[in-house]
Amino acid sequence: MALADWESAFSPRAVRIHIVRRSGAPAALHPFIGHPWCERDSDRGIGWGVLATPSITHLLRVVREQDVEDKIRCPRYLISATGEGAARLRQDPVDPLPLRQLIFLNRDDDIPVWFLTNSGQDPLDLMVIESQPEDGEALDETPEPSNGRYPFFDRAIWEESAGPEDAARAMEEEEEWFDEDEWLQAEAEGAPQAPPGAGVIVVDDGGVSI
Repeated sequence: MALADWESAFSPRAVRIHIVRRSGAPAALHPFIGHPWCERDSDRGIGWGVLATPSITHLLRVVREQDVEDKIRCPRYLISATGEGAARLRQDPVDPLPLRQLIFLNRDDDIPVWFLTNSGQDPLDLMVIESQPEDGEALDETPEPSNGRYPFFDRAIWEESAGPEDAARAMEEEEEWFDEDEWLQAEAEGAPQAPPGAGVIVVDDGGVSI
């Protein structure tokens, strides 16, 4: 394995991960505006990782491997702070950063910009926003901005970045809804339920369809 060039602008950097899980918001509002990066005296955890290579794939692996907060299902936004924004966060981490001090990370070309605007050995600040329904409410997730600007992070890129263990875990989560004991009990009571992946046969006056 080649040794890291610690003198390079793209040498490995520590990443401080601020995770924001927001509930539904009106479509007219940008879902990334107004979030404090840190809360004073908050018990909300901050994740850490090391970005050894300036690429979006490696960054997503860092995000996946954080174990302070619950696992990220799919980020809506990956937002980094410029050097100016990072300096501001060190002075006052509660006030949200203005748009001019944010870099939206969507592809490989965005990562070097993040590095080059953050010189020195201070951690790189990353905000991961994951929208979700409000607790206990059957509400839709925060909608994507309708004007076409600042689209959500590409889910396909997120899924492609998953390693074998992540993919296996995702399959397990998808299958959690199927309760084998419940299915067996229903079958014993005369009301069998089709297991996942089973075909459905419909019989009507027009014949049989599958």
